[in-house]
Amino acid sequence: MKFNAALGLLALVGGASSSLTITPNTNKNPLVSNQNTTVVPNTFIVELQPDFHPDLQPKERFAKTAPGAKPGYRVRQQYNSTDFFYGVSVSFNTHVDLGTLRQSTGVKNAWKVAIVPRPEPYHLRGAPKISQGTSLPNLRGSAKVNQPLAMSNVQKLHDQGIKGKGVQVAIIDTGVDYRHPALGGGFGRGHKIALGYDFVGDDYDGSNTPVPDPDPLATCVDGGHGTHTAGIVGMEDPDNVGFGLVGVAPEATLASYRVFGCEGSTSNELIVSAFLKAAQDGADVVSISIGGYDIWEEINPFDEVITRLTNHGVAVVAAIGNFGTAGVFSTAAPGISTNALSVGSIENEVYPTVYTAHDDKHKAIDYVSVFPATSLGRVEVYQLGTGLDVPIDANVSSGCYEPAWDALAAASVDWNNTILLVSWVSWCGTNWGTAVDLGAQAILAYQPEELLIVVDEPEDPTTLLYLDYNNSRQIVNNLAQLPAGQKYYLTFDGKKPSSAADPLGRTPDDFSSFGPTVEMSLAPKVSAPGGTILATWPLEAGGYAVLSGTSMATPFAAGSLALLKSQQPHLSVAELYARLMTTAGPVNEPNSKQIASTARQGGGLIDVYAAVKADTVISPSELSLHDSETPAPRNITITNQSKSRKKYSFQHSPGSFYRVYYNYLTGNTDYNGGSEVIPLDVPASASFSQSSLTLGPGQSATVQVQIKPQHDDWPWSLPVYGGFVKIISDDAAYSIPYIGVPYNRTEVGPIMHNVTTQLPYDSPGILKLPANDLFLADGQIPTPNIDSYNWSTDPSKSFIPVFRVDVLLPSRFIRFDLVPANVSFVPSIYGFDPDVHIDYKPPSQAILPGFLGVPTYGQLFSITVDDAPANSPTLSQPLINHFFAQALLLPTLTNDDNVSYNISSGDYRPLLRALRWNGNEANPDDYESWLGPVIRADIPSDEFPTDT
Repeated sequence: MKFNAALGLLALVGGASSSLTITPNTNKNPLVSNQNTTVVPNTFIVELQPDFHPDLQPKERFAKTAPGAKPGYRVRQQYNSTDFFYGVSVSFNTHVDLGTLRQSTGVKNAWKVAIVPRPEPYHLRGAPKISQGTSLPNLRGSAKVNQPLAMSNVQKLHDQGIKGKGVQVAIIDTGVDYRHPALGGGFGRGHKIALGYDFVGDDYDGSNTPVPDPDPLATCVDGGHGTHTAGIVGMEDPDNVGFGLVGVAPEATLASYRVFGCEGSTSNELIVSAFLKAAQDGADVVSISIGGYDIWEEINPFDEVITRLTNHGVAVVAAIGNFGTAGVFSTAAPGISTNALSVGSIENEVYPTVYTAHDDKHKAIDYVSVFPATSLGRVEVYQLGTGLDVPIDANVSSGCYEPAWDALAAASVDWNNTILLVSWVSWCGTNWGTAVDLGAQAILAYQPEELLIVVDEPEDPTTLLYLDYNNSRQIVNNLAQLPAGQKYYLTFDGKKPSSAADPLGRTPDDFSSFGPTVEMSLAPKVSAPGGTILATWPLEAGGYAVLSGTSMATPFAAGSLALLKSQQPHLSVAELYARLMTTAGPVNEPNSKQIASTARQGGGLIDVYAAVKADTVISPSELSLHDSETPAPRNITITNQSKSRKKYSFQHSPGSFYRVYYNYLTGNTDYNGGSEVIPLDVPASASFSQSSLTLGPGQSATVQVQIKPQHDDWPWSLPVYGGFVKIISDDAAYSIPYIGVPYNRTEVGPIMHNVTTQLPYDSPGILKLPANDLFLADGQIPTPNIDSYNWSTDPSKSFIPVFRVDVLLPSRFIRFDLVPANVSFVPSIYGFDPDVHIDYKPPSQAILPGFLGVPTYGQLFSITVDDAPANSPTLSQPLINHFFAQALLLPTLTNDDNVSYNISSGDYRPLLRALRWNGNEANPDDYESWLGPVIRADIPSDEFPTDT
C-alpha cells in the first residue's frame, strides 16, 4: 500500500525551488543535472537526408556516412518511412560528439537517445482486497460512472448516435489487456482493438534489450496504465458486466502500441518507432500519455516527427505532464511539441463509486472505493488513539501522533474482525503505514476538513476505505453519541455503487502541469476530465481502477477529437484543434470565483458537442503575447459558416495572474521557500476595435484586440498572466485563450537582483562560511568590496566563499569564472563599489584567455541548454531557473579543456555571465553579468600545490 507522509505526490522538477543546497566544487562537474542521467551515453537518433543513397535501407544508408563507415557501433532501431521519418537509432562504442554527427554528410539531424520515465498517475487509494481471476461482477447501480461524458457534452453526441465510427485512434502506452470484455475481448480485425504492436516485451525495463512482438497484450498489473487509457477512449461494458462504463468514442477503431514492459522506463527511440508505426497503420488520432519534464520546444526530440504526422493528417494528442507542483513552466515532452494538442487535467465532478455500510442502529455510512468491501462483513470500528488518557481528536488519530501507535501496539485487537479508524488531515497526510506493520487488514479514513480523495490501485493487499467530508462528520457524530464502554460496529453490506460530489469537481487538478513553454507557446492547449476517472484495468487486478492524471485527460481528448473528426472529416488537423480550443469552456480556480489562468487550463474544458455543432470559425485559436508590458494588438478573424445572418459581440474574461516565489521577491520578510503557484486577482485589460459586428452566410470580418497586463515590479517571481477573448453569437459562445508575461525578458535580464531574499544573504552576493559547516543561515556577510578567505586541508580551519547568484529567467548559457581582481570588464551589476581603491595582490596563477575576451584564472562551472561540446566542462541543463549556492570548498578551478587544477594565493573576483533572452552566444553585449567583490585568497602551497 502506498502510504505517503505528505499530500504532495510529485517531486519538484527542474530546480524550481528556493530551498537551497550548497554545492561544493569537489569534482569536475559540481552541478550535475538530473537530466544528464536520462541520456543513454553515445546513443543517438539519426535522421538521414532523403537524397543520400536513396536506393538503400536505413541501416545501409547510415553505413555510407562518415561515422557509419567506421566500426564500433550498433544499430538499435531502423526508421523506414519516407513520408514521416527515415533514419536509425545507433549506439557507438566510443565517444561521439552530437554536433559533429549532425554535420556529417548524409545526416539531416540527430538527437540523443534518452530514457523516458514510466507514466505514474495518481491512484485512488482505497480499494479493498480482490480475488484473483478474470471474471467481472455486475456492479451497476445509481453511480454516475459516466459523469465525465456529461461534463464535456460527449453524452449529447452519443444520444445522437455519434460515437466515433470510422475513425482510428492509436494509443502509445504500456500495452492493453484486450481480453477485457469492455475492450472487445480480443485482438485483430473485427475486434475493438484491431491493430497494434509490442515494441518491448514484458521483461523490458529501459536498460535491457527489447523483445518486440506483434501482439500488444499486457496482463501485468504494472502494465495497466495502457488498459486504463484505452478504456477511456473506447470501452463499453457489456450488459450485466461491470459498471456500465462507456468510453468517449466507443465505436472508433483502436490500435495499441506498447513501449513499456511490466516495469521500468522506455526510450525516446522506441516512442518514435511507435509514432511511425501508428501512422503507417492508418491512425487518424494518436493518444500518448507519456512524457518527461521538458520546457524548451526547440530541443524536444519528438517535434519533427509530430510535425510530419500532422502535416499528413494524423492528429497527436499528448499529456502536458503531472508536474504541476513545480509551478509555471513545468511542461513535458512530447506534449510541448509545436503541432501536438497538449492536454491538462480537470477533476471529475463526482467520486464515481461509493458504497454503503450500516451501523447496528441502521445508520448509513457511505465510503469511497472502487469495489464494495462486502468481504469485511460486520467489523468493530477501532479508532486510532484508543487507550490513551487524552481525548481522541483528528490530530491524535492522524498517524502523526506517536503515542497513539504505542497504545495500538499494546492493545489486543482481533484484526480479522476489526477495521482501524484513522483521520486524514492535510498537515499529516496518509501516514498510516504503521497500521499495516501492526497487523491491520482494513483501514477506514475520515477527514475533519474537506480534502480530495486520491486512491491506490486495487491490487493492494490492505483494504483502505475513505469517507468524504459529510460521512466523516456523520461517523464522528455517531461515535460521540455512543454510550461509554460500548463498541461501534459497521456492516459492509452495500453491493451497488452510488456517487458523491467531488469537492474540487470541474476545476483544474493541482498535479496538472502549468505552461507556458519557455518560448511562450500556450500549454496546455485544452483540458479534459482526468482526475478521479473510473476505467478498465487488467483482469487479474480486478478489471477496473480509478486513476488521476493528465494521462487520463489525454485519451479523453483524443476520443473527443475522434468524435469531431467523424463528423468533420474534411477539416485539417490544425482546424480540428482550433475547433476544440475555441469551443472549450473556461473553468474556475479550485475553491475560487476566479477564472483559472490559461497557463493552467489552456482553452478550458473541452465541449465536444459545441465543437461538432459549431458553425463559426475563429482564427487564430490562441494568442501568445510573449514577453512585453505592452504587447502588440492582435487581429481576430470571424467567419460565419451558417446559412443565416449572425451578430457577434466581443468580451474579455481575464484569468488568474500567477507568480511563484511570491514572498521571496516582494519585500515581504515572511520568507516562503516553496514554489507553489499563487493565483492573484491582477486582471489584464482589453479593448476592441469594435464592440460587435454582423456577418451574412459565408462572410468573414477581422477585429482587433489590444490586451494590456498590469505593470509588475517582480519579474524574477515568474509572473504569468492569461485570459480569454470571448466571441458571443446569437446561439453560441467561442473563446480564444491568451498567455503572456508582463515584462521584456531581454531588458530585464536573467540575473535576479535588487530584491528581498532570505536573511542574512542577498542574491547576487557572497557569504563567508566555515568549510566544515556549510549552513547558509549561519553564513557571515563579508566586508564590502574585499574580504579574506583561507583554505586548509583541515576543513575546520577554512573560511571559504559561497556564491549566491540566482538566474531565474530563461538563459541558454551561463558561465561563472574567477577573473583578475583588476579586470577592466564593466558588468551589468556591480557587487562592490567601483570607486573604492584597493591595493591588489595578484596571484602567481597563470591568466588564461578566457571567454569573449575576458581574461580568467578558470571557471567554477558553465551550463548550456544545448548539447555541450565534447571534452568541455560545460553541462547540459535545459532548465528555466537556477538557484545557485556554489561553495569554493577547494581552491580548484577548471579550464576550457576540462582540466582541473589548484590556484594560488592572491586576489580574485567572481564573474557570472548569463545570456539574455534571444541573445547571441558569441556577442558579449548580449549577456547580463555580475562582477563580485575581491576574494583575497590564502592558499598554502604545501597543502594545495599549484599546477598548470
